[in-house]
Amino acid sequence: MAEPARRAPAPEDSELSSDDPYRYGSGLRRVRLPDGRVEVREVPLTPEDFLDPQVGDQLTQNSFHHEFVTDLSDMIRRRYESNPDVLVSSDLKMRWGIPGLRNPSPDLAVIPGIRDKKAIRRSFAVQKEGTKPCLVVEVVSDDPVIRSKDHKEKVTIYERAGIREYLILDPPFVTPSGCFQMTARRLDPKGRYQLVEPDGQGGFLSETTGLWFCLTPDRQEVYLIDTETGKRLESSTELAARAALAEARVAREAEARREAEARTAETEAENARLREALDRLRKSGS
Repeated sequence: MAEPARRAPAPEDSELSSDDPYRYGSGLRRVRLPDGRVEVREVPLTPEDFLDPQVGDQLTQNSFHHEFVTDLSDMIRRRYESNPDVLVSSDLKMRWGIPGLRNPSPDLAVIPGIRDKKAIRRSFAVQKEGTKPCLVVEVVSDDPVIRSKDHKEKVTIYERAGIREYLILDPPFVTPSGCFQMTARRLDPKGRYQLVEPDGQGGFLSETTGLWFCLTPDRQEVYLIDTETGKRLESSTELAARAALAEARVAREAEARREAEARTAETEAENARLREALDRLRKSGS
């Protein structure tokens, strides 16, 4: 449910002000008026709404968050494209069916055991579906209050919901080191989260999906390895760029062939003219 900002900031104010009531986004709520009537009105959201948003809420996130989550979910969806019983969701509200437990909308969730992958869902009812995510990924916001929700409250939520693996990605602009940071947790046999030790480069290998979340040597970018194939996953943008390069190469090769054929034709025409000239010289001298 994370969306770009509800409204574009005014030209003289390029950032959402801390006193802007809509800095966390907006949603439609039933409001009781002084005369007793009830109206549906747009209201500002609060950090608590990130833990339990309503369907249709527009949660404000920065442009990096939106683009990064879009690319990440695109890569993983492509990986499971041919698998009919694995759903990869983004910003889809979870409904655990557990009294008192809040129902967030994870940035990314990998859900195995799906009966109808193509069903249109406005939310995901775990008890009705008969399955739940095996891996949830949250990409941290640059807002410290929202960041705290990912690192604290959501840990408790996903643990109680029985999510086997929970991965938090902190982008470089929110960490003291200025590098990507991964914090991963995995349920132990008692159903309690234990921190997963990162690999030597700070990455995380998901046991439930076989996806290896890796960092570049400078830890400024995240890439994914499919451990079943050993290949790096590519986004639609990367695939389109590679296809465009391949198409351009084919076009260049075709153009080079046409030029070579044209040069050959010119050479053959010139040779024919020379042969005709020699024939005329021989005839005139005989």
